[in-house]
Amino acid sequence: MTTPLDEQLRERAARLTIAFDGEAWILGRPELGVFVAVPEPGAVFVTALQETGSLDQATARASQIAGEQVNGTDFVDGLTAAGLLDPPAEAGGTRGQIKWIEGVSTRSAARLFGPIAWSCYAAAALFSASLLVIRPDLRPSWEDAWFLPSPGLSAFGWLLIGIAFGAVHEAWHWLAGRALGVPAIFRVSYRGIYLVFETDLTQIVTVPRSRRHGVYLAGMAIDTVILAAALALRLLDPPGVLGDLLAVVVLSQIFGIAWQWAALPLRSDSYALLANALRCHNLYRTTWLTAKSILFRLTQAETTELSETSARDRRVARWFVVPYVAGIAGMVWIFVTGVLPLAVSLGRWALTQLGGSAIGSAGFWQALAVAAYLIVQLGLPPLLALRERRLRRAGELL
Repeated sequence: MTTPLDEQLRERAARLTIAFDGEAWILGRPELGVFVAVPEPGAVFVTALQETGSLDQATARASQIAGEQVNGTDFVDGLTAAGLLDPPAEAGGTRGQIKWIEGVSTRSAARLFGPIAWSCYAAAALFSASLLVIRPDLRPSWEDAWFLPSPGLSAFGWLLIGIAFGAVHEAWHWLAGRALGVPAIFRVSYRGIYLVFETDLTQIVTVPRSRRHGVYLAGMAIDTVILAAALALRLLDPPGVLGDLLAVVVLSQIFGIAWQWAALPLRSDSYALLANALRCHNLYRTTWLTAKSILFRLTQAETTELSETSARDRRVARWFVVPYVAGIAGMVWIFVTGVLPLAVSLGRWALTQLGGSAIGSAGFWQALAVAAYLIVQLGLPPLLALRERRLRRAGELL
C-alpha cells in the first residue's frame, strides 16, 4: 500500500525526463531548462520512483546496479537541490528571455537539414573558399567597412548588417533544433567583451549526441550560403553602392565565420561542436576552473566543484585549457588592435562633428547616434554580465 508521501514523490519524479548520453544518463526538466548528468544507478533510481513511487524500492534497484548500498534519501535531496523536483513552471516563460514562435513544423524544418541541404551548404563553402583563393580582388579588407559617405553612416550600416545576418544565423540554429523537435529560446547576451545574439538549445541534451552536430553547425552553414551568394554577385562587378554593400557583406560573413572558430573557448558554435564530439558535459566551466587553478588559486567551493565534474571533462580540460587561454588572449588582441582603435576613431569623428556642426544638422545627429552606438557596444556587455550573474545567483538563469 502506497502512502501519501510515496504518491507525492512519484508525482514529482514523473516530471523528469531520462535520456542516455553515451557515457552518462541525463535527468532533465525541459520546461525549466534544468538538466543533470548522472551514472546509471541514478537513472534506475528515478525510473523506479516513476514506476512505484517507493523510495525503498528505488533505493534497492539503484543499489543492485551500483553494486553497493545507495543512500536514496541523499539522492532525493540532490535532485531537489538541483531543481529537478521543483513544481511545474508558471506560464510566461523565464524572465529576461524571448521564446520564438514555433510556427514552423518539424517536417518543414527538417528539409533544410537533410542530405541534399547539407550538400548545398558544403558546395557553398567550397565555392567561397575556391573563389577567395583564385580571385584576390574579391578578398575583403577592413577598408570595405567604410562603404557609405561618412563614418557615422557606415557604422550604422555595419550595425544593421550585423543585426540582420546575426538574426539569420540564429534562426538557422533554431530551425535545426526545430527539425529535431527541440524548442529554443532566443536572447541577447555577450561573449567575452562582445555583444551577441544567442539561441538557447539547452534541451538538445535529450537528443543523442550523433544528431546534435548539425544544430551546432547550422549557423555557419547559412553563413557560407550568404557568403557564396555575395561573392557570386560580386563576380558581376556591380557598380557604386551595391558593389560596396556586397563587399561589406563578404567582410562581415568571413569575420563571423572566422570568429566562430577563433573564439571556441568562449562558447562559440565551434566550442559546442567540439564539446559534443569529445563527449563532455560541462567542458567550459571545467576548463575555466582548471585554468584558474593553474594561474591563480581556487576557493574551497570551486575546488569541490572541480572535483565533482566528470573525469572525462577534467581529462579534456587539461589540454583544452591551452586553446582556452589562447582564445581569450586572441579576443583581447582583436579588441585592442581592431575594435578599440576603430571605436576611438569613430569617437574622435563624433566629437569633431558635435563641435563643428550646428545643433539639429545631419552631421550633429549622425555624431550623436555614433556616440550612442559606442556607448551601447562597449558598455552593454559588462552590464549584461552583471545582470546574468545576478540572475544566476537568484536561480533564474542557468
